[in-house]
Amino acid sequence: MSSAINSTFVVKYDFYKNDIPQYAKVIIITLNNNSYLVEDINTQKRAWVMRYDIYPFKNHDPCGEWEFNEKYQMLF
Repeated sequence: MSSAINSTFVVKYDFYKNDIPQYAKVIIITLNNNSYLVEDINTQKRAWVMRYDIYPFKNHDPCGEWEFNEKYQMLF
């Protein structure tokens, strides 16, 4: 899991728009099961999100929620 903590992610949905907008670049601060506390790189705002609501720039999981997705990969 240490590789996920050191990775950069994007928020896939607009569920957290009051704290973190859709497509914002975030890093993981801490996690609790499938809930992750993430921080927006630009605004330093934090929000609890579910694992499947974020998408990694790298380190895709071949059998989980982080499978390679061309739509989100094109954002980078």
